[in-house]
Amino acid sequence: MESTQTDITSRLVTDCQLFIDVAEHLSEDQFKRQINGKWSVAEVMQHLYLSARPVAKLMAGPRDVLKQWGFAEMPSRSYETIAAIYQKALGLRRLAPATMTPRPEDMAVEKHVIVNRFQTIYQALVESINGWSDDELDSFLIPHPLLGYLTVREMLYFTSAHTQHHLVLLPDEESTYLTNG
Repeated sequence: MESTQTDITSRLVTDCQLFIDVAEHLSEDQFKRQINGKWSVAEVMQHLYLSARPVAKLMAGPRDVLKQWGFAEMPSRSYETIAAIYQKALGLRRLAPATMTPRPEDMAVEKHVIVNRFQTIYQALVESINGWSDDELDSFLIPHPLLGYLTVREMLYFTSAHTQHHLVLLPDEESTYLTNG
């Protein structure tokens, strides 16, 4: 059974809050510090913002824009299926496209600006879901740079799976930040 709009909304709200909770427990320096050459929490939040922003814009805009990519010929796949496809695809390519990679100028702001930017785009995404019917979520397609064409519902599932993927990769203890410089 497919997730309802309420389930998708709840998932995205929870994902967003989990990231904000991590950020709130870090000092400005910890928030922006890379560990072992990996993106900082700030950079990950910016990457997730950059990834969610085009989806939110497309969902908030006119449906006619999405017609350029055609319509789904099969039912939307489940969250679990999209998450598994994404994990498999990560084995083939782990670098984000340049358009989804944080730039130095994106990071040259205070923590609260990055967190607010992140939270605002997730709120916009959640709010845009209300304007879509289940049929529309399952009919319209959006191109994904790694996974190909996804229905809007699948793209929302991807956004959650993508957020969860990055949450798992974050350091699990503040001590990691304290012992690395």
